[in-house]
Amino acid sequence: MACAAIAEAGPQETTIRAPASQEIENQGLDSFYSLEYDRAIELFQKLRESEPGNAAFSNHLAAAYFYKQLLVAGVLQGDLFSSSNKFFRRKKIEPDPALANNFWGANNAAISSCEQRLRKNRKDQTALYDCGVAYAGRSAYLGLVERSKLPALRSALKASDYHGDLARLDPGCYDAYLVPGIFEYVAGSLPGSFKFLLYFAGVSGDKERGIQRVESTAKWGTRSREDARIMLTVIYRREKRYAEARRNVEELVQLFPRNYIYPLELASLHHGAGEDKEAIAAYKQVLEDVGRGRPGFAAAPLARIHFELGQLYLKAGELESAKVHLAQVPGSAGSNPELEIEDAALRQTVEEALRVKHATTPAAALP
Repeated sequence: MACAAIAEAGPQETTIRAPASQEIENQGLDSFYSLEYDRAIELFQKLRESEPGNAAFSNHLAAAYFYKQLLVAGVLQGDLFSSSNKFFRRKKIEPDPALANNFWGANNAAISSCEQRLRKNRKDQTALYDCGVAYAGRSAYLGLVERSKLPALRSALKASDYHGDLARLDPGCYDAYLVPGIFEYVAGSLPGSFKFLLYFAGVSGDKERGIQRVESTAKWGTRSREDARIMLTVIYRREKRYAEARRNVEELVQLFPRNYIYPLELASLHHGAGEDKEAIAAYKQVLEDVGRGRPGFAAAPLARIHFELGQLYLKAGELESAKVHLAQVPGSAGSNPELEIEDAALRQTVEEALRVKHATTPAAALP
């Protein structure tokens, strides 16, 4: 089966996706990439009930539960693509039991369905693709939510193996390059001692080849194109290829205008590149979008935006502007005790700088 047909195949390779199901899936994916996880879950659950053996629908549902878990944990507040995201340095979160159970139920169903098909036909391309997606989702959940490193690595290896098999069967199946590409990039980025250990597990790493594979999916993939663009943003940012990262995010902003994370990422990328004026303008634009009621932006983390603006204005020497924004952090949407501690320390720095400024400014020059 040609890879492009994976997007249309149902539980049996001879079954073509009904137009109504395709429309529901498209709506669900739009909701998913727009952070509307409850709506996505509703639509994906409807699809799964209509075709219980379709692993793709179970994968969609599992992903929606996983990302809702991240939303509840406070992860989706911008800088999602940056290694500086403080979430990734905290202790393991306490998962919501219902979301965890629902994720594992959908993930296990996907794996059971596609592995059963593969036992009958090891060259079933749809099953290879769905199995790779399911194990990739399991790896992400184990790594980010449960912080179980070795089980996450084992699932990542399985995901890479399934999609590697698919790519060998059909080299034109560009969706199959994403997971092996990510794995190869990560392995190629590890210190030498870790690479040596992975070598004995049959894993080699090549950063540039990994990037090229992910780029192939972003350019020519069908089912994984948006995921590849997101992962490329992570990679480009890590490699300090800020202009390329911004181009990716700008495309995502156009595709999913109700998602507030992508404009925040643009601001963060400007900040990371040292383009502070552009970063300030981008953060202020998000505040304006929230103020005018832009769809999807009501849940934007105002506290964090004000904090970032406070940092940027302090760096620029605009102390009064920094003071105004930092004062709005406590009590604003998205605030938390850790952020308020950082905010209090920064406000103290600003106040001290203002005292020094006033003490060294001639009285006639004071406002």
